[in-house]
Amino acid sequence: MRLVIALVGIAAGLVGLTLDWVEIFPSMMAVTETNPVARSFGDTFVYFWTYFTHLTNLWLLVTYVAALTGWRWLSLFARPVMMASAGAFILLVMIYYHIMLHGLYTFEGNLLIATYLLHYVAPITYLVWWTLCAPHGSLRFSQIPLMLVPGVAYVGWALLRGAVVNEYPYDILDAGKFGYGAVAIGVLVLLVAVTVFASVLIAADKWLGRRAATA
Repeated sequence: MRLVIALVGIAAGLVGLTLDWVEIFPSMMAVTETNPVARSFGDTFVYFWTYFTHLTNLWLLVTYVAALTGWRWLSLFARPVMMASAGAFILLVMIYYHIMLHGLYTFEGNLLIATYLLHYVAPITYLVWWTLCAPHGSLRFSQIPLMLVPGVAYVGWALLRGAVVNEYPYDILDAGKFGYGAVAIGVLVLLVAVTVFASVLIAADKWLGRRAATA
């Protein structure tokens, strides 16, 4: 079961990221009505990986590989605290998209498939895999600040890049449009949400660990 669920998650992430890549790269590297200035491959590459959805789904893929192979150079991603952190942030991606973004965009074809794979199928599959197959019983509530580090680092990167190129992946991070004060409030709300998600996962980890020990 551990392998089967992981393979489903890997397939969902790979297919979703590939479909987005196939659709986004040609459209950004050519002049069109919606893209008046063609980007270089390097610029498009950075643009693609600036989206948190893409980064978190890549994170899930690396986590699966680290857990299944035991490769030492990926051992950081197989640590319980990092696996739970990935779960908290991918849960944020799913809920934020469903509540805040779902009604704002109309996707068709490959983009529609990719959207559902990356925002629903991959997150749910990972959370099921984490619950049923990951090691449990070692997480502590004092580790929550550590679990938030990847998200804080992402916000720092997105704001730094935005200040240089005046382009932000999400409106909630658009300091050029709304100012840094409004961005700080929005980011704080999201961090509180991730803290809640992390707390739930840690509580679940403790319960699952006790259950396994009893069994």
